[in-house]
Amino acid sequence: MKKKYNIQLNPKRLSKEEIDRHKDFDALYKRYQRKPLGPQPMYRKLTFWIAAVAAAAVLALLLVYTGTSNEANYDQKMADYFDSQPFINRPLGQIEKKFVSQQLDALKGGVLAYENGSKLFVPEEAFTKMDGTPVTGEVTIRYREMHDFVDFFLSGIPMTYDSAGVEYTLESAGMIEIFAEQNGQRVNMAPGKSIDVELVSRVNVSPQMTVPPGYNIYKLDEGQRKWVYQNIDKMELLEGRLPDGQIKENDPIIAARRSFDNKIQSIQVSEQNEITNLENSIPKPKKPVKPVLASTDDYVFDLNFNDLKNPNATGELAQSQQELAALYKQYEKMLWQLSPNAGVTTEQLRSFNNVTDLSIQKLDNNTYELLLKKGDQSLKVKVIPVLSGSDYERALANFNRDIQRYDQQIRQRETELQDQKNAIRQKYEEERLLANQSFEERISELKGEGMEYAAVDEIIKRKVVNRFTATGLGIWNCDRPIPPDMMTLAANFKDESGKSYGNKTAYLVDKSRNTVYRFLAEDGALLNFNMNSQNLLWLVTDDHKIAVFRPEDFKKISKETSHQDLVLKKVDKVITDEKDVREVLYL
Repeated sequence: MKKKYNIQLNPKRLSKEEIDRHKDFDALYKRYQRKPLGPQPMYRKLTFWIAAVAAAAVLALLLVYTGTSNEANYDQKMADYFDSQPFINRPLGQIEKKFVSQQLDALKGGVLAYENGSKLFVPEEAFTKMDGTPVTGEVTIRYREMHDFVDFFLSGIPMTYDSAGVEYTLESAGMIEIFAEQNGQRVNMAPGKSIDVELVSRVNVSPQMTVPPGYNIYKLDEGQRKWVYQNIDKMELLEGRLPDGQIKENDPIIAARRSFDNKIQSIQVSEQNEITNLENSIPKPKKPVKPVLASTDDYVFDLNFNDLKNPNATGELAQSQQELAALYKQYEKMLWQLSPNAGVTTEQLRSFNNVTDLSIQKLDNNTYELLLKKGDQSLKVKVIPVLSGSDYERALANFNRDIQRYDQQIRQRETELQDQKNAIRQKYEEERLLANQSFEERISELKGEGMEYAAVDEIIKRKVVNRFTATGLGIWNCDRPIPPDMMTLAANFKDESGKSYGNKTAYLVDKSRNTVYRFLAEDGALLNFNMNSQNLLWLVTDDHKIAVFRPEDFKKISKETSHQDLVLKKVDKVITDEKDVREVLYL
């Protein structure tokens, strides 16, 4: 017989020994390793607490410490800086691209058309509620498009893609965000359903080229904090077709560009591998975790695996049960708290007090996704692990001791590695410069042979339609990854009075590329850019204005310069909407 739903207030405080065991949650999770529990039915009970008063607050959120010493290398500083922030982080608050809303019958589906010619083809019975039941009646489809670097900047969406440990910037041919609601509540895409998209946009090409090669479709996985490759972009030119059609794949221009891109990618991979091998030679110390006392209003619950055992279980199922039984015997006071972006309401979670199956997946440093199943219903919920707030002071004292030792170890390690890293970077920087020189010489040869369209600085925009299938709601991008640019500069960022800008997000745009690259602005930042292009750099100041370093300023930087102060001029204009941003950045 299933156990009744049980609400408990003021749960028993944990002992010091229990707290000490709980502090290393990463080790706990590694032992779990997301093993499937198999098809056999197992019943587990979720026991809930509502933290309604201070005495009921069993809180101590485990967060990975992201601070590093000033001596730590810039790449690690930048990674820690962005890891400590929301993955989608709008720089100007509520100023962003607006959504367009249209209604359709959820059972019938339909075609939604937009002013610029884009279309969404929504199939019938395409949506389900959070509890898995089909949606009937009208649904509201909220849709928006992002086409240029101002759109990308305001969205706060990162435009980088990691492949084999190498970070590329994504050059976009158009990005969309789409979700659906009914009566103000979001709904999901039904299993097996998808929306066909025709996204009309413009892409940068040379005058004689129709559709540039290499664009793909990516979906943003906010939980994993990354773009995930989906498919090839089926791009078609809508205007400006050449009489002879597209340039062939064996055209000398395409061959030269592909050879150059492959060379740069090879150099980047080799450099990254060599630095990785060097860092692995001196293992990095493990970062301590920091306990945080959360508010008393958060919703927390327990996962009780006492009913897990199945006497008939064999093989991997039996092994999983044994591991889970041992795990929850040791961590019986481990509690879970709904994440701020949990994706469900407390009422929905209460309806799953008895579940027939459960799985867990780690999303980031402190957020996990629970998949709860109850019969033919399922529920996904984002949660964070919590411990007893009564032991917070003791856990914090241990953390303060451990973090001092960690900082010292980080400084010692970086001192040992820095000279060798600089030598590696210098070696591959020289290889990049040689590759760039060879490419420019090849372009000059082709221009001398009458291929004037080979000029790399001649760029026009052509109207295209991107066709792809969105297998889920969310954010989708038509992109191609581009390697880092040739010129590397160690930069300091100053205002007009000479005061340094530090610990700020800055943005860099190459106007021949439809993208925006965000980075950490602080003294000694490593900045990559194309000296032959029109570059624009800016950041948002503490008083919510924009300070810029314009293309004419970039042109004054010597190719022989390896370190320079960049003086950003603050535009004295109050930013209230997208129009103001475009005016400041001279789009």
